Amino acid sequence: MSVELSKGLRANSSIVWSELVKNMKFLTAYPTVFVFWTIFPIFWFIPFLLQGQAFVGGLQSPEFAKLAGTPNFVAFIILGAILNSYVLTSLYGVGESMRREAYRGTLDYLLSSPCNKAFILIGKALSESSSSTMYAMTQLVVCIIFFGIEITLGVIMPVLLIIILLILGLYGMALMLAAISLQSKQAHDLAHTLENVFYVFSPVSYPVEALPSWGQIISSILPLTYALIAVRSLMLLRYDIAAVYYEILLLFIIDMVAIFLGFYLFNWMEKRTKKSGSISHY
Repeated sequence: MSVELSKGLRANSSIVWSELVKNMKFLTAYPTVFVFWTIFPIFWFIPFLLQGQAFVGGLQSPEFAKLAGTPNFVAFIILGAILNSYVLTSLYGVGESMRREAYRGTLDYLLSSPCNKAFILIGKALSESSSSTMYAMTQLVVCIIFFGIEITLGVIMPVLLIIILLILGLYGMALMLAAISLQSKQAHDLAHTLENVFYVFSPVSYPVEALPSWGQIISSILPLTYALIAVRSLMLLRYDIAAVYYEILLLFIIDMVAIFLGFYLFNWMEKRTKKSGSISHY
């Protein structure tokens, strides 16, 4: 049993690695797009600087601090934008990957391969997360230089752990979205809807306490919520990791549920569409 398990792990790891390399080659083949997405996100938070000057006369707000625990609302929003970028790449990059394979004419080859197709999507997801990390680094450097965020070795490792847990939960949700795209043939509208749900109900640009009670209930089931609370607590409020163990635990539980449901739903939908013949409608 252990030998078979070892062979299976090696085979699936090879699938993930091959897909990761292929998608990174796509990325590096268009350097102009890479440069654009590295620099352009900086402009996303410039409007918040201007709004701060217009509304509160600066970059600090005592009223904002009553809810968020910090008056530095610009750094608060930038950290939200950085983590939210992983949501965008997971939903659009992974959720629509099956559709992109159809556009490229490679979907038939992918679906006829004997491997578990979910691991192909995991490879795509890793490439999307790698590109998101490169883009996020640009925003983080700007935040460190201009907005007073300090990063120490004691903060880096817990933050990396939280980001990894966030990505795992998003992978599970992206697998569910990919499963739906097998049946509906189009995932863009649903991905756009989920993107707005994350943006509105997770504390990307404002604290959870700013939401109505029913909105806070929706926020409590989104992995981005706990990741943002934990990262901001460590980086802005200078809390110790022991102060955010509850958020990390809940994030881990959401990950396990999302990954299980993602794999189950995708494998079930793949078999269903093959059996019904609807998969040939691409």
